[in-house]
Amino acid sequence: MLDLNFIWENQSLVQRSLENRNLDTKVLTRLKTIDDQRRQLIKTVEEIRRSQNELQKQFKDKPTADQKKKGTDLKEALRKAEPDLKVIQEQLEDILAQIPNLSASDVPVGKDDSENKVIKSWGKKPKFSFKPKDHLELGESLDIIDVKRASKVSGPRFGYFKGKGAQLQMALMYYVFQKLAKKDFTGMIPPAMVKGEMERKMGYLSNKDLDNAYYHFEKDDLTFISSSEHSVIPYHADEILEPKSLPLKYVNYSPCFRREAGTYGKDTRGLFRVHYFNKVEMNVFTLPDEKISDKACLELLSFQEEIMQDLGLAYEVTNCCTGDLPWPNRRMYDLNTWFPGQSRFRETHSCSNCTDYQTRRLNIKTRSEGKTLFVHALNATAITDRTLIAIIENYQQLDGSIKIPKVLQPLLSFDKIAK
Repeated sequence: MLDLNFIWENQSLVQRSLENRNLDTKVLTRLKTIDDQRRQLIKTVEEIRRSQNELQKQFKDKPTADQKKKGTDLKEALRKAEPDLKVIQEQLEDILAQIPNLSASDVPVGKDDSENKVIKSWGKKPKFSFKPKDHLELGESLDIIDVKRASKVSGPRFGYFKGKGAQLQMALMYYVFQKLAKKDFTGMIPPAMVKGEMERKMGYLSNKDLDNAYYHFEKDDLTFISSSEHSVIPYHADEILEPKSLPLKYVNYSPCFRREAGTYGKDTRGLFRVHYFNKVEMNVFTLPDEKISDKACLELLSFQEEIMQDLGLAYEVTNCCTGDLPWPNRRMYDLNTWFPGQSRFRETHSCSNCTDYQTRRLNIKTRSEGKTLFVHALNATAITDRTLIAIIENYQQLDGSIKIPKVLQPLLSFDKIAK
């Protein structure tokens, strides 16, 4: 969340940011009302405690009857005021959670992803002498994807990768994981569930677009992660990271779970938008400086491009507009890959700088010039199952087989998947 003092010192900036994200600016009015109440209660509590201290100094041998009564009255007043202050503080934090991070000045203003700006394109779309099939038709024909039995076992929006399809999936994840490990990323296989408190502190639940998007179990107060960011960023909660250790870089493999609430009727065919998928992700902590974290964001984007170029997949990079930014993001780039079976580019990667929006609530700091400051946190997709289905579509052949990208062939005992 944003620092409260920062909001009041930069109120016009925060208001403009809310407007650019198409959000109601009345939240600032509600925040002011609650903050005024909080400040008054703090003043009341401090005055009661000051009176208690002064009364204590007046005691000599035994307190008089008047002193005893005054002491009892002060204690009762404090007993009533402190819970009120706690309630107001919780209300304040709830409202603060409704104010997203400030977007960078070069983020385009727009209402949704339709107004994202393409800033780069790479690669050539494959040309076919036949009408290309989508990944589901290819996968079912080669018996490497099975959504019918998945629906029987788990319901809609699930699928099996099987046979050589499963081997290809494992090879893809392993290739990317190892590639980033060689770039000094520390490997991590994190827990697939996190405490409700940690999920809330990540800053996504306040976004109405993500209401009911997570699988959460009330009985255990555990949330299944939607990406490894949700268990890797909190890994350093309540810690002070040494400046010399930054940037701290992690590459993580995890299963991911999403309800995809609000998307029913959209992308229901195949395995593009599912409730469960596999992912390799990058997470980075940097010094608390926007120039440094923005530079790290571009570096993560360059790693994403390098991976896709290794795989020979055509893509475009977009600078995401204000209306498409998740709550914690200062900026976000999307990498959209060409899907010939759908004849369009589809999002396969995102790359985000969240500055100190998440680390403030998670209390992750570093030292700087005798002070402790909240570090900046970044997240970026390295690879997901979406890229696998893009490979299936882009590498299809006339006879219905699928070639294996050259960089993955050393990890497999075959160079194509055929009937």
